Amino acid sequence: MSEYAEFIYVADLIGVAIFAITGAIAAPGKRLDILGVVVLGFVTALGGGTIRDITLDLYPLVWVEDTLYLYVAIVSAVAAFIASRYIPSPRRALLVLDAMGLSVFAILGLQKALAAGAPEAVAVMMAVITGVAGGMIRDVLTGQIPLVLQRGGELYATSALLGALVYLGAYQLLDEPSPWLDISAMVIIFITRMAGLVAGLRLPEFIVRGHRLESPGEAREMENREP
Repeated sequence: MSEYAEFIYVADLIGVAIFAITGAIAAPGKRLDILGVVVLGFVTALGGGTIRDITLDLYPLVWVEDTLYLYVAIVSAVAAFIASRYIPSPRRALLVLDAMGLSVFAILGLQKALAAGAPEAVAVMMAVITGVAGGMIRDVLTGQIPLVLQRGGELYATSALLGALVYLGAYQLLDEPSPWLDISAMVIIFITRMAGLVAGLRLPEFIVRGHRLESPGEAREMENREP
């Protein structure tokens, strides 16, 4: 295995660990047992990559071919389950870890799609799907509106899209892969996502003239009234 291939492999495992932890720390208050937390961590960590590989017809799936991915996801989820009993896990920690996982998986998803011969537009789409799908599954299973769909979702999928486009443009200029290019694109995604969270940056919302927008408080009140 070349040094670059080893870098990609390690980065992929780190992304799996990070997203598995976000799945686990999203569980408090949901009355899940340890098995439920492990399942949540597993689908969060490997869901996006699985959807990507099935879409691109890449078999066997990466975690089937290399079970280390499976073990890393399980161990990370269990470790987070144990640690959460002694260390508080505020939502801020979830958002920061989620941004880190998004950054890693979006770029690695883009690379895998390009290596599979996917057109550039499809590869960019796979980057976004790899980055956001696991978090979407996590949020749905825990009864939350997925971050990517929330009103004022502070540049979630947009940051993955931006990083993928920057990587693609730079890759065409360099004409060769580079760990520094990968890290730079990941940092762009992370900074963009965190800037959206801290500064409240967001894309323009769809507004119909004559319709009053609900405030976030009103929206939550309406959700609580639903049976």
